[in-house]
Amino acid sequence: MLFKLQIHLNSIFGGLLLLSILAACETKPDVISTPEEKKEEPVFKRLPGASSGVTFRNDVDENYNNYFDNFAYVYNGGGVGIGDINNDGLSDIYFTGNEVPNKLYLNEGDLKFKDISQSAGVEGNGRWNNGVTMVDINGDGLLDIYVCKGGYHDSEEERTNLLYINQGDLTFKEQAKDFGLDESGYSIHASFFDMDNDNDLDVYLTNRPDSFDLPLTEMIRQKKLSPSFSRDKLYKNENGKFREIGAQAGIKNNFGYALSVVTADFNGDGYTDIFVANDFAEGDYMYINQKNGTFKEQIKETTNHISMYSMGTDVADINNDGLEDIMVTEMLPEDYKRSKVSMPSMDVEGFYNIVNGGMHKQYMHNALHLNQGNSFFGDISQMAGVSKTEWSWSVLMSDFDNDGYRDVFVANGYRRDVFDGDLDKKLRDFVLKNKSKYTSMNDMLKNGYKDFIDVYDPIKVKNYLFRNTGNLHFENAIESWGFDETSFSNGAAVGDLDNDGDLELVVNNLDDEAFIYENTSSDRNNYLKVKLEGPATNAHGIGAKVTIYYDDKIQFFENKTVRGYLSSNDPVVHFGLGQVAGIDSLNVSWPDGMQNTMSVAGVNQIVVVAHETAVTPKKLPASKELLFQASPGVLAEAFVHKENEVNEYKDQTLLPHNFSKSGPFMSTGDVNGDGEDDLFIGGASGQAGQLYVQSKGKLVKKSTAAFAVDKSYEDMGSTMFDADGDGDLDLYVVSGGSEFPDKADQYKDRLYLNDGKGNFAKSATINTQSSGSCVVAYDIDSDGDLDLFRGGHVITGAYPYSPRSYVLINESGQFIDQTKALAPDLTDVGMVTSAIWADLNGDKTAELVIVGEWMPVMVFANVNGKLKNATVIYGLDKTEGWWNKVVANDIDGDGDQDLIVGNLGENYKFKTNLEKPFQVFAKDFDNNGTNDIFLARYYNDSVLVPVRGIECSSGQVPSIRQKFPSYLSFASSDLQSILGPGMSSALNKKVYTFSNAILVNNGAKFESKKLPIEAQLSAVNGILIEDFDGDGIKDLLVAGNNFDTEVETTPNDASPGAFLKGLGNFEFKAAGSLQSGFFVPYNVKDVQMIKSGANWLVLVSSNNDILRVFSTSRTTSDEKVALNK
Repeated sequence: MLFKLQIHLNSIFGGLLLLSILAACETKPDVISTPEEKKEEPVFKRLPGASSGVTFRNDVDENYNNYFDNFAYVYNGGGVGIGDINNDGLSDIYFTGNEVPNKLYLNEGDLKFKDISQSAGVEGNGRWNNGVTMVDINGDGLLDIYVCKGGYHDSEEERTNLLYINQGDLTFKEQAKDFGLDESGYSIHASFFDMDNDNDLDVYLTNRPDSFDLPLTEMIRQKKLSPSFSRDKLYKNENGKFREIGAQAGIKNNFGYALSVVTADFNGDGYTDIFVANDFAEGDYMYINQKNGTFKEQIKETTNHISMYSMGTDVADINNDGLEDIMVTEMLPEDYKRSKVSMPSMDVEGFYNIVNGGMHKQYMHNALHLNQGNSFFGDISQMAGVSKTEWSWSVLMSDFDNDGYRDVFVANGYRRDVFDGDLDKKLRDFVLKNKSKYTSMNDMLKNGYKDFIDVYDPIKVKNYLFRNTGNLHFENAIESWGFDETSFSNGAAVGDLDNDGDLELVVNNLDDEAFIYENTSSDRNNYLKVKLEGPATNAHGIGAKVTIYYDDKIQFFENKTVRGYLSSNDPVVHFGLGQVAGIDSLNVSWPDGMQNTMSVAGVNQIVVVAHETAVTPKKLPASKELLFQASPGVLAEAFVHKENEVNEYKDQTLLPHNFSKSGPFMSTGDVNGDGEDDLFIGGASGQAGQLYVQSKGKLVKKSTAAFAVDKSYEDMGSTMFDADGDGDLDLYVVSGGSEFPDKADQYKDRLYLNDGKGNFAKSATINTQSSGSCVVAYDIDSDGDLDLFRGGHVITGAYPYSPRSYVLINESGQFIDQTKALAPDLTDVGMVTSAIWADLNGDKTAELVIVGEWMPVMVFANVNGKLKNATVIYGLDKTEGWWNKVVANDIDGDGDQDLIVGNLGENYKFKTNLEKPFQVFAKDFDNNGTNDIFLARYYNDSVLVPVRGIECSSGQVPSIRQKFPSYLSFASSDLQSILGPGMSSALNKKVYTFSNAILVNNGAKFESKKLPIEAQLSAVNGILIEDFDGDGIKDLLVAGNNFDTEVETTPNDASPGAFLKGLGNFEFKAAGSLQSGFFVPYNVKDVQMIKSGANWLVLVSSNNDILRVFSTSRTTSDEKVALNK
């Protein structure tokens, strides 16, 4: 959560009230479509306090002088703890209050609770309470309560954390100092976990600085200093006494406003790691346990981006693959109008100041980091449908409907909308209207505060519930599951409060009664609960990993109680089972490595698993060799692509992504006639392309002077073909990028002739005049030599207009532009990215297939040497996408060529469909000599609106600010009203699909079939087709991503690549990187494959990165056939 509010009153009544808000990205992902309401009984039923006995309210007195201008966390709320404090089998509830006493409610059965706070002695000693953790800290079998404290400028005594030790008689004794946990920083929350697998609980404690108005430079300075008062702390349990060891354990160089912490084994090495969600500019932390008592912060190594103002966090397995995923909440509104009113645009310079200051790339929406193995977490929140949930706090991923998949709850609301873009005007109006009532500004703020604060509207909204539909998608279940109330909700926790097998939900609200939601799912679906009895010093088995197996499926949960926000959940592990009537087995792996494996008879019960009966697990057999083996040693000398930086947004601030970072691309062939495949990889502008020749199983660099001479060009696609008919492979290299204006000499392509020994000399510079992308060779005019199609990619400064593409006819080794004569439709066919020649209809003549940005999959038939547009004939109309790659192959072995096409993917903020396509309008709307771009989408499925907000839009077309004086007026207008009459004459392009797909050749037409969801996580830029596992069915290997978007658009960076095992009939099953060995979570631009002895070498090129090599056997083996079956 962020608001840094600075009010400057230059003249008490005659001047203006100025508001400066430091904020973030204004461009928002598209609104989540709410599915049609299911006609079923709601999952949840709210129990009013009069019925349940829980009447706790976290009331906070709004006081400008004390809080609003100084204490940014005044509305951050309190937490919830759920656990059985008296071991009667009923879970009890504890609430923390900010300015009200904490409350403990004893569960008396039938969802009736009794307030025993005062007699129990746990009301918090006054002042500001934050997070609560229920934990048996002294090993006596009773849950104790640890409370973090610290409000606005509290004294050391007031902000000292509290540890209430359970006396076993419904009373508690405060003993934080006795245990060494009397931390007096401004603490937010604490997570108890076993950091060293010695069977006792250590603790990670999040602290915050005591100031909220620090500039970025000061935050970076303090981060390096890592002052003891403000940094997070790590306490080691030494025989029941806790000693702070953070600095020597690697918990240093942190200076963050941590709002949540979750501890879990994120990399699967058997040791618990730490994830910390930080507010403001500081990025989240991922502390990886080094197994020696120290931790290493690796958020950049484990994620490609994170949330900006991170709040709540939960960790659970959302797709039942045995790997736990991470969800972090942020504050992005779902509604289009609110999103356009509530946030100013992103400061581009500020974004790069954060990144250049050593912090991670951060974006303003929820993150759902899918664990894809190899310690990589890719954010799939856009695809999953959970990226925006208003001003959000707690997140809990639990199976609320007991169907076997974990759903998502998000707590929402904020007392005052400090991000309202129109606040400046509202505050001015208030001062001018009311100045006569008061003698001074201080008088107005003191005595007119209640009126003054009402200028800031409340953000009182419904909490969110998402039903997990499987396959990495969630549907909005707010109304269908019974969430009708609006609230200012913060902390929340889950537990089976009535012991009927489903999870109740308890929510701490600001200025309102707490919510107790009864769950009714146990009447519909089965469940299994697991109660862990650990060693005395970890009685509830924190950190134990519980796995259940049934019907060739698994469910997994690592036991952790501190999840969500400021809260502690019931330590009993819960699994929904749907209609499954029994499980095959249950396994518990304890932190010390001991294991229990057991069969379980029946369902709808609680199973008790004791550490004392655990055994040392048998040593597992050596794992089988992975299908793909990383083989860096194949390169005798590494290739590192070195990109040059270009500001492409200077004149086109609304450009959606970069075009100067599109490479490197590769081409392959036997250049020296030795029977071995060789490789050419292009360089960025200022870097020469490089030839590798294969020798004795290695790829060896071969120096080529001609390439070095031409290093000023930005190499794009290339092809090896016999240009001069001498029987060897020559090389044609396309020039591209966006560094130069259209028709610049740097866009001229190059032809290098081979002497037959792999020595290349420049033969000609081809007079191409557009920034190009790709080139493909075919004998178009049937004269026995190879001609070329060369695709144009982009016009610098004129996105998305179509650049010039070329048909180059080979006339005795000279390539002549015959586009207008032979293929006039190809002259400005579109923003081409990829092309192939393939015989689609079996007539022994190849068709030209072209894809690109804002283009359909296009087919041009060769009719007597002329290329005619046959796209509609092949049923490919309305296939416009942001296509990156096309390849052809007879996937099903029926004798015709199918197409596999790489697109943007489904995990992006832009969404589209056939009825309501995503669009772009381009024109010089304000006649100032620059091309203006307006991306557009539909709001409420009816109104076409701009994607970008008023600040970005008026930065491109300044007259928009004069036409729409307020954020609200802009947000309330459709695109036609914003652009005016000029919109009708603007260039308009549409996209109907962003999905990566197979186009099945049915003889006459193509039928589109989406690739599996694992291939939709990001853009696909490289595609290989081969029977890699030797089972007689063709498989796919895909890779991609696009890291280089404008700063208000989250990069397309969630894919580590995917091996898609062919099952036949165009069905594929994804094998993760842990199963296949193929792991490329980089900015991949091309994938090629060459033969090397008995192996295939898979070559993966990435922008501004190294060339990677994977090897896989070309022969069938039992192990390969068995992969992922």
